[in-house]
Amino acid sequence: MGSILAALAWVACSPAEPEADSKGIANAPGARALSAHISVPLDLPATIELVAPDARVVNLDAVEDSSEAVANSLVELADKLRRRDFGAAEAWFAPEFAGHGLAPLPVGKDEELALGARKRSADVAHPAIVAGPAFLAGLKELIGPWARVEAVTPKVKAAEFQSGLPAWGNVRQQWTFIGADEHGGPRSLVIWAETRVESRSGRWVMTRFALTSLDQVERPAPLFTDVATSAGVAHAGIRFGRPGNQSFAWNGAALGDVDGDGLEDLFVPSRPQNFLYRARPEGGFVDEAEARGVAQPAGGTGAVFFDFDNDRDQDLALADVGWSSSTEVGGNPLRLWVNDGQGRFSERGAELGFGDLCHGYSLTALDADRDGNLDLYVCNYGRVDTEPNNSWIQATNGTPDRFYHNLGAQPEGQRFVEEAAARGLIDTSWSYASAAADFDADGDTDLYVANDYGVNSLWVNDGTGHFTDEAGTRGVSDLGNGMGVTWGDLDNDARLDLYVANMSSTAGRRILERMATKDGTWKDLSKLAAGNSIFQSRGATFELLPSKQGGVGASWAWAPALFDLDLDGRLDIYCCSGFVTGDTAADT
Repeated sequence: MGSILAALAWVACSPAEPEADSKGIANAPGARALSAHISVPLDLPATIELVAPDARVVNLDAVEDSSEAVANSLVELADKLRRRDFGAAEAWFAPEFAGHGLAPLPVGKDEELALGARKRSADVAHPAIVAGPAFLAGLKELIGPWARVEAVTPKVKAAEFQSGLPAWGNVRQQWTFIGADEHGGPRSLVIWAETRVESRSGRWVMTRFALTSLDQVERPAPLFTDVATSAGVAHAGIRFGRPGNQSFAWNGAALGDVDGDGLEDLFVPSRPQNFLYRARPEGGFVDEAEARGVAQPAGGTGAVFFDFDNDRDQDLALADVGWSSSTEVGGNPLRLWVNDGQGRFSERGAELGFGDLCHGYSLTALDADRDGNLDLYVCNYGRVDTEPNNSWIQATNGTPDRFYHNLGAQPEGQRFVEEAAARGLIDTSWSYASAAADFDADGDTDLYVANDYGVNSLWVNDGTGHFTDEAGTRGVSDLGNGMGVTWGDLDNDARLDLYVANMSSTAGRRILERMATKDGTWKDLSKLAAGNSIFQSRGATFELLPSKQGGVGASWAWAPALFDLDLDGRLDIYCCSGFVTGDTAADT
């Protein structure tokens, strides 16, 4: 590790004239390419060179503790930079700091991207060497003109530390700045660097900064504008951790035309009440959950509109988290609201055989046996507070998933019967999401299930509504922390491809790279930290696309969606991501 970092960690000033466009990447007046005649102040080094530790810390826990401490310090710095408080940011730069200036820099590559965006990559072969105030002045030149800075995200991608005191180390950093110009046009700035950091007075500060890349992307106008408030759907829920919102069973949403007016309405489970936003012909939405009978019971997880009784209106099913044992009954049952044809609902889950208590996280409606009646598949998680997952790479103690077979028209009483085991759908993984599709074009509906803490399942339908898990033989097991899944034809070959959202971990990848043994377990753990996956159909099997083809970087990913954003006939990818922000800058 030391030799690798040492090899990457220095960039020298060369007397050669750069072969690049002399237009400065900062678009600043007078920006020019650097020449051989630039004078370096006597108190600054002629080159930025990072020397590898001669007595590296080798204990993995100790190295990671220091890495996290550096990362937390950078998060605090990021807060100052997001506010553009460059004066306060100086505290993270040692008095003797020397680094490569960020602006002006010549443009090394100028690319036209899709949707009118432009990417400009700096030529970083010959940057000026500057002290701390000038370094921050260069950053100010880049992001100062932005109308707003929406997010600043630092990442510690690799690190090594010297044993003993004073504490210091070499750290590979990635910085991502997201913002917009005065017209709302999106801007981003991504910086990679090899740095030297030292711990002083309880804070990690930078003493050296060797720039390895700097990329800016901009677009003259926004692609989307947040209209939640004007559209009438801008409800702000209870802050996580406060009474009424202390559950990790995240809420979903469902779209459907509840009143038959041809407009899609939106249901959102929440607390202290659910919301049913009815679309108005003149535009926007109005909440009518109370009037239409779905405001209570409040809460829930995954929801789906579907016409289970074939009466040509949309009924509503809602998953939730509940439990029952010999000593305790708690939580909430699955719910089924029946539409009366006018967009008003009555909850009849228990009466219709769909009112069970389970750890339901999401629902999928499908006609498994082709009898014309929509069935329901429930992805069940597990009860973390009483029985945590029994493995990080193949947990098997989750609540069994459920399959509710729709019996069709009945004179009275029960409409659904739970038949997961009878249908071959036997799984005690920690399931999060599922998606149904006829991926093999044999006329029946198959089902893919994304599981947390392990591999996923591809339930192949035999045509009668009975299933076999063929994820392994089809090449889509996808070991990871599965959070979401969707089907779509990404390459326009008339075959369905598969997109799976998984959590990714910078810290996990960083730790794994320090491990000396790269055995099968290491490969499994590396996959767990890798993030999203795209599986391209090859007919009977699938091929995992390499991450360099893009479309998979989504950090703490949740639900994905495929849609043709720019109407060019090709599916684009949207993936929501994020997690709870803690009370301190480091607790994210």
